[in-house]
Amino acid sequence: MIRVLHVIESLAAGGIETTFLNMLRAWRQDEPWAEHHVLAFAGGPLEAPYWEHADSLTITASQDELERAVLAPYDVVYFLFERCAFRLLPAVAAHSRAAIVYGKGYDMGGMFRLNDGLAWQPDESLMWGSDRTTFTTDDLSGGFDLPDSRRDVLGKAASIAPFLEMAEVYPFTANRVVCVANLHARKRLGDLVTAVARLRTEIPDVCVRFVGADDGHEAAKLMGLARELGMEGACELVGRRADVAADLQASRVFALPSACEGVPTAMLEAMAAARPVVMTDVGHIRGAVQDGVEGFIVPAGDVDALTARLRTLLTDPKLAATMGRAARSRVHVHDARLVAARLRKALEQTVERVASGVAA
Repeated sequence: MIRVLHVIESLAAGGIETTFLNMLRAWRQDEPWAEHHVLAFAGGPLEAPYWEHADSLTITASQDELERAVLAPYDVVYFLFERCAFRLLPAVAAHSRAAIVYGKGYDMGGMFRLNDGLAWQPDESLMWGSDRTTFTTDDLSGGFDLPDSRRDVLGKAASIAPFLEMAEVYPFTANRVVCVANLHARKRLGDLVTAVARLRTEIPDVCVRFVGADDGHEAAKLMGLARELGMEGACELVGRRADVAADLQASRVFALPSACEGVPTAMLEAMAAARPVVMTDVGHIRGAVQDGVEGFIVPAGDVDALTARLRTLLTDPKLAATMGRAARSRVHVHDARLVAARLRKALEQTVERVASGVAA
């Protein structure tokens, strides 16, 4: 049994932290193959489940304590965030015999590279200083110059099993659009408020529900816009929820008008719940959703297109149900158990290669 240290930035809910927690849970369901120790720079709402599924959890912001923790005897150190790797990978490379694996997901550097062609050169330094790099998608992997022997594409892990048993969209499903995302300006959530407001002249009972934590400013902006557009009572902000199944069940369509995304976990959960999705053409959305099959893809910032696609799904229950079923069928590849199995193989192979002295 190998000893693995997984290094993450925080125990915040959402993004890479939630994705990796899904994999820890999947590993716990299998026969033990490794000790999983987690080092986090900061705590957060996921602390309790991380304690439950990891063999140990260390939370510290002290550089001395971080270096002591990362230099303990491990077989492999897995860095899940570029900022964690910037701070600690040089120490591991210089003072530890552990294999080093760098996990490159859709952090800000990855999203800007994919969306805007911005090459953040220190990323390559981290990758060449590691024994292996894992990527979330083929598109992201293709943006970096590494030999195939030093890269693995894992896919985005989502805990979809609980959503697969949910009832699909029926004619009596409420005309509610749900958006599960932390409230932040880059999500362009005001576009969705505007689109739903436009639809109310044709579909008087349409409403929108936002599920996600406020960044301190966005909730007030959204509610102000809703009041300005006469959306009182038709725009709900319910805050962050640990379980979004009920919100998805009570909605006909999932929509996220973001200007910057990778592969949103909430979108995959909505697809597993057999909800059609309306997404913007950013990040790796097209790798997970086929426009016109599992839902629709519109240009970021195009409120007219967003409104039109929502209108189509809200006024055609049969189409909404058909797309929802297609979404459920397509999302299985993102099952956390499959992605966790790929990561296990990558970690074990890297440990074996480093131990044997075989160059990548």
